[in-house]
Amino acid sequence: MTSPADTKYLWILGHGGFLGSAVAREAHQHHYSVFPQSTIAWNSPTDRLSDIRRIADQFAEFAGEGPRTIIWAAGSEGVGTTRLQDTSELDAFRDFVIAISEAKPLFGSTVSIVSSAGGVLGGSGYPPFDINSPVRAINQYGRDKIALEELSREILAENFRLHIARVTNLYGPWTGPRQGLINRLCTAAATREALQIYVSLDTVRDYIYVSDAARLLLLEIEATGSESSLDLPSVSLVGSGENSSIGIVINTVSHVSRRKVPITMAQVEATQLQPRDLRMRPSWIEREIPFEPSTLAQGVKKLFDSLVTVPRWN
Repeated sequence: MTSPADTKYLWILGHGGFLGSAVAREAHQHHYSVFPQSTIAWNSPTDRLSDIRRIADQFAEFAGEGPRTIIWAAGSEGVGTTRLQDTSELDAFRDFVIAISEAKPLFGSTVSIVSSAGGVLGGSGYPPFDINSPVRAINQYGRDKIALEELSREILAENFRLHIARVTNLYGPWTGPRQGLINRLCTAAATREALQIYVSLDTVRDYIYVSDAARLLLLEIEATGSESSLDLPSVSLVGSGENSSIGIVINTVSHVSRRKVPITMAQVEATQLQPRDLRMRPSWIEREIPFEPSTLAQGVKKLFDSLVTVPRWN
C-alpha cells in the first residue's frame, strides 16, 4: 500500500488524448497521484494561455511540496496535417512554456516533453537511430517537433528537470478517430473496407503498443532522474525495439484476424514526406530498464479483439 510519503504528483497535458490517457491509466501503478485538471481551450489563442496559467497554479497547490512531474503529451498533428495558424501544437506549446516558466512554485519539477522519434530523425542518416543520432526533419511535422524540443531546452531547462521523450509509432485501442497504420489496418480487417497505403511495403517502422509506451515513458522518467539536472536535459527513445516493414504488419494483421486485409496502393503528396527506413534502437535496451514490450502479434491481437468486442469505426 502506498503511503502519502511515497506519492508522486503528475500533471498530464493532453490527458484525454491517445498517449495521455494511457499514461493516466498506467500512472497509478507507479505511485502517482494524477492531477484532475479542467479542460483547456486549445483552439482559442486568447483563452489557452490563461487556462494553462490557472491550471498550473492549481497543480502547484495540488502537489504541495511533493515530487512533481509534468508531461506534455498534447497535440494531434501528423505528417500529412496542414498547420492552422493559431491552433498548431507548436503555438500551444509556446503558451505552455510561458505559463509554467511563470509558475515559480513549480520550479524544480520534472517536465517530460513527448516528441516524435520519426519526426525529428526522419532525415537523419544511418539507421538504426538512437538517442545520440543527430536530429534532421524532412517535413513540417518534424521541423515543428525539433522546434518544440529546442524551445524546451532554451527556456525550461533553466528551472526544471527536463526530459525529452521521442516516441515511435503508437497503436492500440482508442475511442477517438483511427490514427496510425496498425489501427487503420485492423479496422479495415474488421469492416472489410479497403484501406489505401501511400508508401512502399518495405517501409520500416518501430511500432509500440500504446499502454507499453505509457509504461515505458514513466520508467524512462524514473531511470533518467539521476541523469538529468537543471541545465542538463535527458533524452529517451521510447519504442518496442521490434522494427517491422509495412508488408510484415499487413501479414500479421491478416494472420491474427484470419482475414485478408483489403488494401490498395496509392501515391499522394505526403508519400514524399515519409522516410523509408526508420529502424530504431530504444534507450531502454542500453539503460537495461526492466521492460518487456508486447510483440507485434500480441499487440495486434489485443487491438483487433477490442475492435470486434466494442466496434467504433472512425
